[in-house]
Order: sequence, then C-alpha cells, then structure tokens
Amino acid sequence: MSNVNIKINNKHMEDKTKLVVLGLIKNNKNQYLLSQRFDLNVPEAHLKWDLIGGTNEFGEDLEATLHREILEETGLKVEILNLLPKSTSRHWQHVDYNIHAIVLCYHCKALSSATHLNDPKINDLKWVEKIDLKDYDFLPTTKPFIDLI
Repeated sequence: MSNVNIKINNKHMEDKTKLVVLGLIKNNKNQYLLSQRFDLNVPEAHLKWDLIGGTNEFGEDLEATLHREILEETGLKVEILNLLPKSTSRHWQHVDYNIHAIVLCYHCKALSSATHLNDPKINDLKWVEKIDLKDYDFLPTTKPFIDLI
C-alpha cells in the first residue's frame, strides 16, 4: 500500500490509517453509554455523539484496546460479550493530516455504572435509554452500530 500525500493550501497532508475499537456498553438498567466528542482538530466530528473506545496500538489485542480505552476514558470495567457483525470506514480531515479510520465495535456489559470523565477529547458522557438513541447526532462511523440495536 502506498502512502499518498495530498497538498492542501501549499501544505502536504500526510495520510494515516488507524483501527478504532468501540464498545456498545449496556448497563443493568438497559441504558447505553454515549460520549460526546470534543475535537476542534476534526471539525466534522466535533460535538458529535460516539461510543467509548479508541485506537488500537501496535501489537495490542483488540479486546485489550477496548478494555484500556474504556477504563482510561470513563473509569468503567466491562465484560466484552461479542464482536458486532459490522464494520465502518471513513476518511476524516484532521487539521494536520488525513485519517482513514476503520472501526469495529464490541457489545459490552458494564460491571458498574459510575463513570468519570477523564479524556480531553470527550465533552460529555451520558447513559441513554434505547428509545432515546434516535435523538442524538452520531458520528457517521458510529451510527451503523447504533442501528444494530
């Protein structure tokens, strides 16, 4: 695979690919945990709703990525139940580079419901009833997983 650079405003934009692992986390009240993105560097994603997760690190198991990201961002411990039968992919324009994100999602059970906000790229965390999910403006890479519920 070649690494193509795009020149925008006389500036070469580096292309990056990243694998993102999300958790569709459900608590014992049958609510789902949502996060609102805060990312001024990716204007198209800023203040959109998402699921908890993050980028897979080199050599890291996908489930280890998810456990690490959920714990870091929310303080939650989860039981990973299964990989959802869907993936998404999207190109994003970061202010300094182009991102091709490939996204996978696991269904998870929260082992507690107390959360803490511990990530500067998350504006808000919220437990939401299934019926209310339609009222949120999700990232286009997240919406297909929500639609599976």
